[in-house]
Formats: sequence, structure tokens, C-alpha cells
Amino acid sequence: MNRPDTKVRIYKASKSLQLKAGVGDLTPDKVMKADRVIEDNNIDFSEISNDFLMGLLEGIRKAKAGAGTSDELTAGLIRPVMSLKAHGKMFKFDLVTALADIVLGFLEHIKELDADVIDIVEAHHKTLSLIISKGIKGDGGGSGPLLKAELNDACRRYYTKNPHNFINR
Repeated sequence: MNRPDTKVRIYKASKSLQLKAGVGDLTPDKVMKADRVIEDNNIDFSEISNDFLMGLLEGIRKAKAGAGTSDELTAGLIRPVMSLKAHGKMFKFDLVTALADIVLGFLEHIKELDADVIDIVEAHHKTLSLIISKGIKGDGGGSGPLLKAELNDACRRYYTKNPHNFINR
């Protein structure tokens, strides 16, 4: 089997990017300092997540009303879930990230939103709101695996009942 010739392309960073990020290698002490900032952060995740939860609630409201195209309505649910997934781990809310990952995978494979899909996302919103308001960090302890299993089961039940509404990727 012949491998095509692939040449590595090196793109020089723009001046504006260099001004923002700097140039040169990162020294080990800078990497350790950055790690410490992440590990020792005491930022209240509930303040940050509130915007994402409100965005998800707005997406749910629009989806229920059918206010937009199918793609717009789906994106209105996916965007805040994706943000919660990305930020949860950074602020040590691993369960938020895990649950958001499940719903994100579910939504990315749905052809059309229907009442059952919206119900699953709405239950997800309520669950995440509770986890964050209670400050449940990490994997959620004994409740974490149960919540993940229940969410996976709800998605699986939907798929079993509605295989025609899934995109096969």
C-alpha cells in the first residue's frame, strides 16, 4: 500500500497572535504555575454556569414553541450543553461534564426535535441546575454513576422507540 506524500506545513503565527500568546517555548516553571492556577481556582462555577443554564432554558423554551428551523432549535440546545461540558471539568464539576457529554452525543444524532427529546433535555437541565446549586463537585459520589446510568437509559429508551429519528454516523 503506497502512502501519499504528505508534507508538513508550518504556518507562522500572525503578529497579533504572537502579541497575545507570546513567542518561544514554555518553561517548566510557567507550566507548573499555570497548573497551580487551574488547581487552586476558587471561582464560583455557579455564576459562570448560570449563563449556560439560562441559555439552555431559552433553547428549551424555543424548541417547545417551535420558534425557528430544526437546525436552529437543535443548535440552541447543543451550544449551552457543549459549554457546560467544556467548563464543568475545569471547575471540578466532573459529573456536569459527564452528563453534558451524554446529552451532547444524544442531541448530535437526532434528526428532528420532538416532545420526548425536549423532555430529556429539560430533565437534564433540572439535574445540572441542582448539581451546580448544591455545589456537588467531582464525580458526584454514589449518586453520580446512578445519574449517568439513568440518563443513558433515557436516551437508549428513546432510540429504541424512535430509531427513525437518529442519524447514523
